Amino acid sequence: MPSIVLSSFLAAQHRELDHVLEAADNACRTPQALSAVVRLQETMEHHLGIEERFLFPAFEERAGSGGPLVVMRDEHHAIRDLCQQARAALGAEDHKGCARILDTLTVLVQQHHLKEENVLYPMSDHLLLDRADDLVRAMSEEPRPHG
Repeated sequence: MPSIVLSSFLAAQHRELDHVLEAADNACRTPQALSAVVRLQETMEHHLGIEERFLFPAFEERAGSGGPLVVMRDEHHAIRDLCQQARAALGAEDHKGCARILDTLTVLVQQHHLKEENVLYPMSDHLLLDRADDLVRAMSEEPRPHG
């Protein structure tokens, strides 16, 4: 039995992302808005990146392509796009637009996390039981954004 199952490791990152997203949303109409959105974008990219570089390929190796990964990759693309839109809105000094974008992003991220935590991660725990420790170690070693 692995010391840390994949789902626990990745769900803990979701909780961190929830806090960073909330902080960005709260800062949207303040002078700290841009730095909060940049931190959100970097933290989100780190998490999405480790899933795409480590979890998804290992999952595909055991389960084949398709299935939940098609949806996850599409949603990762949409999340990245909304983060970029929020940053662009702030660049144009559109703080209200940024707030609207972050509201949309919040809903998408909440739904995305639920899908991962209720479908993808439990499947991964089962399919990748023998590789969980190595995957968690590799994901843990990925450099994290500063901030």
